[in-house]
Amino acid sequence: MNRLVNAFLLTSLIAGTSLVIFSNHWFPIWLGLELSTLSIIPLLSYTSQSRSVEATLKYFLVQAFSAALLLNGAVLNLWISNSWDVNSITSPISYFIITAALIIKLGLAPCHFWFPDVLSGLPFLSTIIIACWQKIAPMFLLLSLSNLVSSEIIVICSILSVLVGGWGGLNQISIRKILAYSSIGHLGWITCVAFFIPEVSYLLFLFYILNNTAILLICHNGSLYYLSSLSKSNVVPITAVLFSIALLSLGGLPPLGGFINKVVPLIVFSLNGNNFIIPFFLIGSLISLFFYIRIVFNTSLTLFPQHSLNIVSFRTENSSLSQPMISTLIPITIWGLLLLPIFFLFI
Repeated sequence: MNRLVNAFLLTSLIAGTSLVIFSNHWFPIWLGLELSTLSIIPLLSYTSQSRSVEATLKYFLVQAFSAALLLNGAVLNLWISNSWDVNSITSPISYFIITAALIIKLGLAPCHFWFPDVLSGLPFLSTIIIACWQKIAPMFLLLSLSNLVSSEIIVICSILSVLVGGWGGLNQISIRKILAYSSIGHLGWITCVAFFIPEVSYLLFLFYILNNTAILLICHNGSLYYLSSLSKSNVVPITAVLFSIALLSLGGLPPLGGFINKVVPLIVFSLNGNNFIIPFFLIGSLISLFFYIRIVFNTSLTLFPQHSLNIVSFRTENSSLSQPMISTLIPITIWGLLLLPIFFLFI
């Protein structure tokens, strides 16, 4: 694809997300969501492979339906309250419709079925856009409306997402599907915290994006599409090591940085007197950590002893501009727990 066309599409994608973030009017918000969706479609289907085209079509249909549902909820609220203002939702039906639209866009359970299927059919660079960037606008909108939308529905969907994210990733061999179910589980933690302390959710979401981006970039550089790819002889040992560390951090294993995304929500739930939901989150987290550790254990078996002398080699066959990004993000995933005092400023 022409570089000028790529630059135009990426600019439109950023403009659409910015329009959602900085607008208090429902129509520009809908316009920004549609602009982001239409900008990303050519970027997803540039390979012209049948599987990528199928995943792109599914993504377009789901996003178009959820955006239309959001607009219908906003129009219904306009008919009742005579206002396009985001903070003027008064109708319970509008609450439900807008909440359902945001749940579908984020891929929270029970509306999560499209997300693993779409991610498994796309290259890793496209997966970064879907799993990270495209989550920013609906997540920001949900956090901004945390005091207005139906909190009971979101809390139930968050608990389901954590359980589904752990259970769904148990028997997967595709790394993209594993990361998709991991994303569903992490979004469940983040969205549930939003109804107690939204500022903490912003920080948790940012930390999750950095951690997830690091893993996807490592998988892109090492062409790690399936778990069997980790045992191939052409996989550089340092790629498997970095992948294992980032994966354990994403699973929330202390003392790695990803433990923040587990311990901070538990502290928030306890301080707000919602101890009854903590066991559900702990169960989902332990299930997720189980298949993370299983993957890392199987990966470690391929490193020793035949590759032990080469483990310090940083050469990769697919060296690219993503290497500096990986070098920047990996220390955050390892030492991110040092940022824990920042979260206590908002709790």
